[in-house]
Amino acid sequence: MMKNWINGAILFFLIFGCGSATGGEFLIPTNEEQRKAISEIEKTSSGDFSITWDERRGVVKFISGHLAKTSGMSAEESSFDFIKHYKVLFGVQIPEKEIELEGINTTSRGRFVSLKQKKDGLDVIGGKITVRIDDGVITTVANHFEPYIPVATKPTLSPEEAEDIAGHNKDGAEKAEKATLVVFYWEGKFYLAYRIDFPFNPSPKPSRYRIYIDAHNGDVILGENRVMHGGLAVGSGFGVDGNLKSFDTYEKGGTFYLGNNPETNRKSPSIRTHTSTNTKIIPGKILTDANNYWEDPAGVDAHFYGNFVYDFYKNNFSNFSWFIGSGFETSHGLLSTVHYGTAYDNAFWNGAQMVYGDGGNTFFPLSGALDVVAHEITHGVTEAINNLIYSQESGALNESWSDVMGMFASIDYGDDLPYLMAEEIMKIAKTPGKEAYYALRRMDDPPFRTDSYSENDYNPKDALNSWGQPEHTSEQYRAASRPWTDYGGVHVNSGIPNKAAYLITTNASVGDEKAKQIYYYAMFYLSPNSQFVDARDAVEQATIDLYGRGSELGAVQAAFNAVGIK
Repeated sequence: MMKNWINGAILFFLIFGCGSATGGEFLIPTNEEQRKAISEIEKTSSGDFSITWDERRGVVKFISGHLAKTSGMSAEESSFDFIKHYKVLFGVQIPEKEIELEGINTTSRGRFVSLKQKKDGLDVIGGKITVRIDDGVITTVANHFEPYIPVATKPTLSPEEAEDIAGHNKDGAEKAEKATLVVFYWEGKFYLAYRIDFPFNPSPKPSRYRIYIDAHNGDVILGENRVMHGGLAVGSGFGVDGNLKSFDTYEKGGTFYLGNNPETNRKSPSIRTHTSTNTKIIPGKILTDANNYWEDPAGVDAHFYGNFVYDFYKNNFSNFSWFIGSGFETSHGLLSTVHYGTAYDNAFWNGAQMVYGDGGNTFFPLSGALDVVAHEITHGVTEAINNLIYSQESGALNESWSDVMGMFASIDYGDDLPYLMAEEIMKIAKTPGKEAYYALRRMDDPPFRTDSYSENDYNPKDALNSWGQPEHTSEQYRAASRPWTDYGGVHVNSGIPNKAAYLITTNASVGDEKAKQIYYYAMFYLSPNSQFVDARDAVEQATIDLYGRGSELGAVQAAFNAVGIK
């Protein structure tokens, strides 16, 4: 996709004449109505004004500036009014039928109004428009609306037939929860599809399947395992690292519970830690103690770090919209379970809570690393905000955002090595001859090529068996989305956007304080099937929203250029 930022001072020349501006050639709209609409916005808006144009769809992808005042209307009404008035720029023909409110996230940087796309009454997966409203002014519109969807919306298959096909294309014997008819854009093609959701199943491995079935011929379009691998009192106990930690607990009937508020107090979210007692029962039983001195290191860390990450989000972003109505906002609040399974060498988000194994050959108990805890919680945040599909590039972005927010949480915590992930719990590195495996991932060096160990280097010819990851799209792993390909390399290719995030964070013009704001607010501009280039656009737009078009934007663009995302 070719794109450019258009400054108001040169907009008329670029649209109605010939020329280019910094960053590439601007693609001139061929539609006269679009040219008039852009000219009208430029004349009526104030302040900086920029547009990113989408060549494939022939519409605006991002537009920002002081675009329009809400004039006393609600956020929903003003968003619909703006899209309706300038519908030609976004590819919308009949707004009343093609878009509807999906949700409104209130943040310290404004309100993000999410409008989901409909076709003949069906949800278009990935199709949405996000409107940012700040202090009564529409400042940004991110457009993922699909103007041309060449599919018939009357299915050939019945829901029951689709469920039967889906059931034969996954592990486990659990029955589908529901089959929903949707329009699905995936790998360059539109489908009428049944989205088949299955409940969480711990055996033979943790899974929460979502499978898309072609509603005309029964083909499996995509299989996605959405288990994403990661009266008050003050208690204390030693964590996995051997350090003493203090945390909120509560007492009832002479017993102390590893939770920060009783179930009856819902004024603030409950944060509680349970144990599966080496079974696969979730959530298991809440951890208890007789004297409030806790001798369960895995439980201590899950609870202590869970509280820290919750405060990290609250203190940095002052926004709980992702919490309300998501998997977190249940009767149990923010819930962690430790001691899952026997020697279980992983951690995951199961759609409602965090789950941590005790580790086996590779790890010590996985709750013992702050960035692992932040990683798993962020999967829940991502699912609530943009629901990135856990496959191919969108899945790699899902993984990357969890790594990136884990890095920022580590920086806030004062970690000496915030760019290494899970270094505190690498049991394998204690084994003679395995010293190369000192961290799960490196944000600063995803391929692990800067150390003295060649055995941990990323090998593009053997990507799935490499310890390291690619740091540039020239070495990107490309494969169909299958369980045995890591769903197209979601844990492999995340190294590419991870390196961009590291370069942005360590750039003197940005720094970690600005970077974490940029990455958090960019989440609102992603859609479920966003690709790497969409992530670049979202991060650039969030940078413009927050800090304008100065050196910060240049640093962001340079970072994505450096990893081949253009």
